[in-house]
Amino acid sequence: MMTKINLFNGLYQQADRTRGSGCNDLNVMKVALKEFKDKYPNDFQHVEAWKVVRKHEKWAQVPLLGEEGEGSAQKRKPVDVDPSIPDMNEDPSPQRTQRRDKRQATSSEGSAELAAQFKEYTAMKEAKHAMELEAIELRKKRESEARELITEQRETMRNYAYDRDMKTFLKPHDDAPPEMLPFILARKRDIANKYGWPCNF
Repeated sequence: MMTKINLFNGLYQQADRTRGSGCNDLNVMKVALKEFKDKYPNDFQHVEAWKVVRKHEKWAQVPLLGEEGEGSAQKRKPVDVDPSIPDMNEDPSPQRTQRRDKRQATSSEGSAELAAQFKEYTAMKEAKHAMELEAIELRKKRESEARELITEQRETMRNYAYDRDMKTFLKPHDDAPPEMLPFILARKRDIANKYGWPCNF
């Protein structure tokens, strides 16, 4: 996940630097998502996690050569300097050392906060996934119960129709009115053909 977030963050920063006139953050996001999809077969699935980490100083944009002093509206991250190389302009006073130590402590606190945010995000995502699985299982159970109920209802209707047809077929027709007898016999022959019963009339 971190690898994909790193890649997307770079694509977003690149799109942000090259945004045209009238291009808003939504357009920049669309460009970055398209660039990501061109490199990976699937869409970028960690937008919420990226929104969390991009606020951290570590993930801020680093200015390109010549960007300093151009009045860019976006705050740029200063370039890190190798601490093993002495800074000739650095004030060796205790106050300067204290400020440097304070900055380092703040950076450590920020890293711990970022780790905590990632942990919280992962826990929330796992909980959401578990809820989705539970909902899917519940829906499958309800669909299965509905199918069983429909099957039972159909079987009940078939049995009811069978009993009704049997009663009609076995009902004596000797006393039937002469004008109705052809219709009664035709109905009984249809019932016999339906179930394969023998019929001699």
